[in-house]
Amino acid sequence: MKPLNNSYATSMEVRRQDPSRLPFLQIAAFVTIAAVTTIVAINLASLKGGAYNLLFVIGALLVLLLLGLALPQLKTNAAYLKGRLNWWHFLWFLIYVSALVFRVRDMDQFRSTPVDAWAMFRILPELFLGLYLLLSLAMRRMLWLGSLFQGIPGVLAIYALYCTLSTLWSIFGAFTFYKSVEFLLDVSVLSAILCFFTTAEQYKIFFDFTWTVYAIETFWCWCQVVIWPSEVLIDGRLKGVFPMTAYNAVGEYGAVLCIVAICRLVPFQQGVFKRSWYACLFIFGLATLLFSQTRNTIFGLAGAIIVVLLVARGLRGVMAIGLSAAALVFTTMGSFAYKWLQRGQGEEAFTELSGRLEWWHAAWIQFLAHPITGMGAYAGGKFVVLKSLGVNASSTHSDYIELLVGSGIIGTVLFAIAVIWTTALLFRYSRDKSLPIAEQQLSLEAFGVLIVLVVHSFFNVELIWHAPLFFLIVLGWAELLRRKQKQRAELAFRRQTAAARPTPMYAMN
Repeated sequence: MKPLNNSYATSMEVRRQDPSRLPFLQIAAFVTIAAVTTIVAINLASLKGGAYNLLFVIGALLVLLLLGLALPQLKTNAAYLKGRLNWWHFLWFLIYVSALVFRVRDMDQFRSTPVDAWAMFRILPELFLGLYLLLSLAMRRMLWLGSLFQGIPGVLAIYALYCTLSTLWSIFGAFTFYKSVEFLLDVSVLSAILCFFTTAEQYKIFFDFTWTVYAIETFWCWCQVVIWPSEVLIDGRLKGVFPMTAYNAVGEYGAVLCIVAICRLVPFQQGVFKRSWYACLFIFGLATLLFSQTRNTIFGLAGAIIVVLLVARGLRGVMAIGLSAAALVFTTMGSFAYKWLQRGQGEEAFTELSGRLEWWHAAWIQFLAHPITGMGAYAGGKFVVLKSLGVNASSTHSDYIELLVGSGIIGTVLFAIAVIWTTALLFRYSRDKSLPIAEQQLSLEAFGVLIVLVVHSFFNVELIWHAPLFFLIVLGWAELLRRKQKQRAELAFRRQTAAARPTPMYAMN
């Protein structure tokens, strides 16, 4: 018989000394949980949505149960990540902090008081980042300027500089200048980080850190259901209250977590990821996406999953059967799915994309009046189009509409080059068998995330608005591989040239 360890023996000692303590704690915990559950259920049932809110709570409890089952792996992953964090992760996190929203102001409030306490909470991290980059460049500790103006980041830098130039003719010059410099700062931080990355392992940690930050925010959104149920659950849809995380953002986070989990559940090399952990992550992400009810992100995720599975496994066997079964289920449940996607909206509101078509039509009219240069980057949509419609919103809910009406054809073409270039590179690298498995795997993951983002960007401002960390991190991976491929090609060319050079006569003697 094995001897008892000290901790286990101590716990047995306590039980012998006070046998009534454990049952009392169990009863107290049960009563507390039951009381809290009852109060929350009564409050949710009385809100708009009724029984759907209760189903929401049941779903949330199931997600928490799954996370509890995956807790041991969560601790292992957290310890692995913690030991490998570096200063550039802190810089990246500051960009994330500067993008948090804690209040919404209308246009008049923004014009009268452009900088308040919450605005300073956003500006200070950006100011620190800008000063740090400039100081590092001046002291020659980090020569990131050369990294900024090459490859795909170089295209985005030119786009950001053009947006800054549009301050001269912008309808709201101060707003255009701030948002343009803000985006240029985001790209500059990525370019600085790329100066130090050389391996797929380093960039995978960068990926994991980013996914972890947004997973924590998503989990916090779920926790707020208990704290502010009437504000978090409106019409049964999940959002965040503090900080303010919109329905579309919550849905996007869920979709990104889903596609990351899928990529690591079907890796090119078997046995490199913990399947049970990523299965829980997929369910958590899917539950978040479904309860946020962001329709365009759902379709984006569906497309990304199909593409990822085709690239990783090919259309054969189980894959073909799975796609056929999914198509059959969708066809059979088409009527139910259509009603669910309507989110209680009328037929007219649903077909007009929740009012987006009216906004886009008004934006198109303004674009035709200023097709080449636009009316000022980031300002045309908010301060011309939406103001003319009497709508208080941050954007026209489309990256490409914002680009056209704000920066015109010039800015739109520049940004489109960066998106298309990134997409083409990631697709090629995810299918390139000559690459190491780790690089091919991360390319597949980045490509899947990019598909979700591109689909989402047609119906929301995702790629051009501060801070597009999802877009920048997948773009950075494509650029890192592009630079490595270029270096390999240059090295091979130099070796080939050296080998072809004739040997001098004196060397032969």
